[in-house]
Amino acid sequence: MNRLISDFRGSFSHRAFWAYAVWLDVVTKYRRTRLGILWLVLPPVAYILGLGNLYAVIVGRDPWYFVPHLGVGYVLWRFAIQSVTESADVFTVHQAFIMDGRVRFTDYVLRVFARSSLYMAVGFLVLLVVFLVDPLVELKAIPLLLITVPIYVLNVLWMAMLVALVGARYRDTRELISTGLIFGFLLTPIIWDASLVPPDSIRGMVVRFNPFFHLIEFVRAPILGHFPEVHSLVAVAALTLFGWGAAAVVYSRYSRFIPLWL
Repeated sequence: MNRLISDFRGSFSHRAFWAYAVWLDVVTKYRRTRLGILWLVLPPVAYILGLGNLYAVIVGRDPWYFVPHLGVGYVLWRFAIQSVTESADVFTVHQAFIMDGRVRFTDYVLRVFARSSLYMAVGFLVLLVVFLVDPLVELKAIPLLLITVPIYVLNVLWMAMLVALVGARYRDTRELISTGLIFGFLLTPIIWDASLVPPDSIRGMVVRFNPFFHLIEFVRAPILGHFPEVHSLVAVAALTLFGWGAAAVVYSRYSRFIPLWL
């Protein structure tokens, strides 16, 4: 645990490598496009408002309810899938830096994380507009996002760290993770409602083995006027504690082998 904390402390004390570099990556990516930085905003707008209204009709739900439901799920899931998938080969991509002696490995994971966080922040700006005009959103619950979203982010961070370590050893990790996350998307209440699968049903018990079921409901439920299931609160607490414990142990034991694996 001490080594992982120490490396994260060092990464946050010296942010230029991962924070400033990500901003340059984004600026460079959109510099020659017609709409420029607006491409950060257009995908969440199209998905949240366009598909939100479409799927509301398909599943027979009130659009005022389903648009924020799908919107929050989409923004959180997009953040997770970008962070975890790109972390699978982050050490391979930065092999030259590592071989040159830059072995504070948290820098590379945070570089991926910073990029994903930028997209998530833009998505929540779009959602904020939806929250303010939607009569079914609990506005008094919005400040809870300052607690629930960081907890969600912390859980995705330990997942990304573990995937990065495994990906350094096994090169097909990214393909495996990509396939698993596609399946996980269907098991996560993003385009469907958690109320359709009660926890005492067989389907309900199956989908609740998916950690993102609990993590997303933990963030989204208060916004839509629901209290998260007790199962979800327990699952989020367990994931946070045991996940970071596992990440710390694996990082302390195996991170020194990363240059050899590369």
